[in-house]
Amino acid sequence: MKNSTTNENDSILIWKLAIGSALSWELAQLLGSKHPYLAPLSVILCLQSTLDKSVRISIKRIIGTVIGILVTVLIASHIKINGLNLGLLILLGSFITKWLKFDKMVIHHAAITMLFVFVFEHQTKHYALDRMRDTIVGVVVTILIQLVWFRIIKRNKAIQ
Repeated sequence: MKNSTTNENDSILIWKLAIGSALSWELAQLLGSKHPYLAPLSVILCLQSTLDKSVRISIKRIIGTVIGILVTVLIASHIKINGLNLGLLILLGSFITKWLKFDKMVIHHAAITMLFVFVFEHQTKHYALDRMRDTIVGVVVTILIQLVWFRIIKRNKAIQ
C-alpha cells in the first residue's frame, strides 16, 4: 500500500512540475523575458508536498533573489568576472543575508542568484530584471498549481 501511495505522489509531483514549468515559461515569455527558463527553475525549486511548504520556500526564494540581485548589481559592474571575485561576492552577499537573520535556504538562493547575475548581467544587461520577474512568475505559478490541486483534493474528499 505504501509503495502505491509513493508512486501516486511521485506521479502527481511529476505532473505538477511539468505543467508548472510549461505555464511559467510561456508566461515569462509573454511578459517579455529573454531568459524564460528562470520561471520554471522557481517552479522546480519551490514546488513541495504541501501548499504551506511551497509558500515558505517561495518566500525564501524571493528574498534570496532580491538580496542576490541587489548585492551583485551594486558591486559586479565594478569588478572583473573571475573565480576570486565570484567567491568574494558570494562571501559578502551571504554574510549580508546572515546578518539580516535569514536562514540557510535564503543564503543558498542568494548565492545562486549572485552567481548567475554576476556572469549573465555582463552579457545581456537584462538578466537581473528577468531573474526577478521570472522568479516571481515561477513562484506565483507554483502557488496557483498547489491551490488548484488542493481544491480538487478537498472537493473529491467531500464527494466521497
